[in-house]
Amino acid sequence: MAVHYDPSIITKHAQALYDRAAGIIFAWGFMAFIVGVVVTKAMNAQGLFVLIGGLVAALIGVMFGRGRAFALQLQAQVALCQVATEANTRRAAEAALAAVPPVTPEQVNRAS
Repeated sequence: MAVHYDPSIITKHAQALYDRAAGIIFAWGFMAFIVGVVVTKAMNAQGLFVLIGGLVAALIGVMFGRGRAFALQLQAQVALCQVATEANTRRAAEAALAAVPPVTPEQVNRAS
């Protein structure tokens, strides 16, 4: 099996990283909310205090989730930047190649 460069694979990977980043923010917030509710319940809190404890924990969880999500988004941006660099470099290389006339056998023989 021959391996060929396919920028769409990298683009799909970057999109998957962005999707994971969005999921991580939600997951961290939700899990922290649950932990906050359990902890405040364990402290014998009642009613509104349990909800407030869960919300405070959820905010902290979202903050940590954003930090982890940022790392994934940065990784996706690096991959997309590499695709753009390759595309721009390929265009410049093809333009330079088109500007150079082809070498004929007579030119090769004269140079020897």
